[in-house]
Amino acid sequence: MRSTPTIAHCDFVPDLLQRLLENNSGAHLIVCATKAEFLVQLTAAIRFQRADPDAAASHDLLTKTIGLLARSSKIRLAFCPTLESLRAYLAVLTAADGMDIQDTQSSSDRQLLAVLNMVALHATTSEFSAQGLSRTLAAAVEAASRAELDLKLYECANALDPTSADWGRTLWDMNAPLLNGSVRMRGDESTMSGQGVTVKRVASRWFEFDQEY
Repeated sequence: MRSTPTIAHCDFVPDLLQRLLENNSGAHLIVCATKAEFLVQLTAAIRFQRADPDAAASHDLLTKTIGLLARSSKIRLAFCPTLESLRAYLAVLTAADGMDIQDTQSSSDRQLLAVLNMVALHATTSEFSAQGLSRTLAAAVEAASRAELDLKLYECANALDPTSADWGRTLWDMNAPLLNGSVRMRGDESTMSGQGVTVKRVASRWFEFDQEY
């Protein structure tokens, strides 16, 4: 049964990976970064969470490597470090791409298309706008429908700088201009002045936000 596209919350990358590994139906994870950047975030988050015994105890990933993902039949990884590569990847995603990650146990649940840090990918580009975000969000919804996958978006915090405004759940409350054309630089508060529209409002056209938002 098809579900509504959802904005879900995970604090850091290991939280997301743990959730996906526990998903019996399989998942197709698009990482909006290079593989090297993804591994840096994963490693930094693991080190950060080792300082918290409660968090450390909850992650099998703390004692394993990226090889766990490589060997997993439940997760398929794709790396799209630019908006162009992300949109191109979404444009060619089909139902056939999901078949080879089908769980060995029969299940009526649909597989998941998870996209990590899509909004962060826009954050310092001229497409951090209602226009640019809408284009990518619509492409993701269309791709998930075409590939017969459920869709969830995640914005995880930067494990190297957890307070960064360019990462994580705070991005949903940030204001963006209506049209493409102006780059929001780090530390620039112009998009916080009330002009434009919040990213959350843009995304709400297609997505529901989970209860943690």
